[in-house]
Amino acid sequence: MKKLEIIKFEDDKYPKLLRNIKNPPTQLYAQGNIELLNSNIISIIGSRSCSENGIKLANKFTKELVYQDITIASGMAVGIDTVAHKTALEEKGKTIAVLGNGLKNIFPKENIKLFHQIIEQGGLVISEYPPKEKANSNHFLERNRIVSGISFGILVIEAAHRSGTSVTAKLAMEQGKKIFALPHEISDSHGVGTNRLIKKGAKVITTAKDIISEFPFLTYKNPPKKKIENFQQKPIFKRKKCTNKNYNEIYKFITQKPISLEEIYQKSNKNIAEINQILLILELEGYIKKKVGGYECILEKK
Repeated sequence: MKKLEIIKFEDDKYPKLLRNIKNPPTQLYAQGNIELLNSNIISIIGSRSCSENGIKLANKFTKELVYQDITIASGMAVGIDTVAHKTALEEKGKTIAVLGNGLKNIFPKENIKLFHQIIEQGGLVISEYPPKEKANSNHFLERNRIVSGISFGILVIEAAHRSGTSVTAKLAMEQGKKIFALPHEISDSHGVGTNRLIKKGAKVITTAKDIISEFPFLTYKNPPKKKIENFQQKPIFKRKKCTNKNYNEIYKFITQKPISLEEIYQKSNKNIAEINQILLILELEGYIKKKVGGYECILEKK
């Protein structure tokens, strides 16, 4: 586990974009890969009480952005934040968690494991608060300005009315960041905030390419086409063709399911002696074989 470090405002490692906001923190407590602070960062934010669709969308866009070598930042809250961090790690991408509490007093408790995973897998966790500082509502509001401040764009997955997500998006707008939002049905309570952001000028997007194309310093990489398994086609088998009309009068009754001599006799208009003679010839010439329960045909590749 990497040691906790303190990054002061005047340090070279301090995030360049964060320096430009109205009230930047004087220092950051950081644990993990500090170099990520000055990488290409997009913040993905959304509701704590997210919908199933919100989870799917957060997963989709995180995957797409990770493939574009974008570092994913969020607040490590339950809901969309957690999905964004976890998906980035699963995709072997880079992620930054910005906390509203000290790094020795993780909140929410259910994300303690995620906290360690982020650090162990090359990500970064930061906070402006001393290590043992407890979480509180004011800290979360203050934290939001850092989530938007370290990134050059904010992707809003879901936002309810008067949510923390909407506050972060408002701060991002004040900081001059580009806001991206996913449109929702007007009856969807999870999309009230995103629809409002779109009305205020947020860019509507449907793919990661829509985001990448907004920044001249980024080049969109087409994702690899899904590999189609080259399964070997199973050979098709059929009955061998018999050209002898007389033999065919018996051969036509013989399939893959064994048929007895008595059954053939009942179906044909020949006597037992004739049937036996034809069966012997068909067997010798490789058309049929004798099995327990009767005769069955021999198949060949089509």
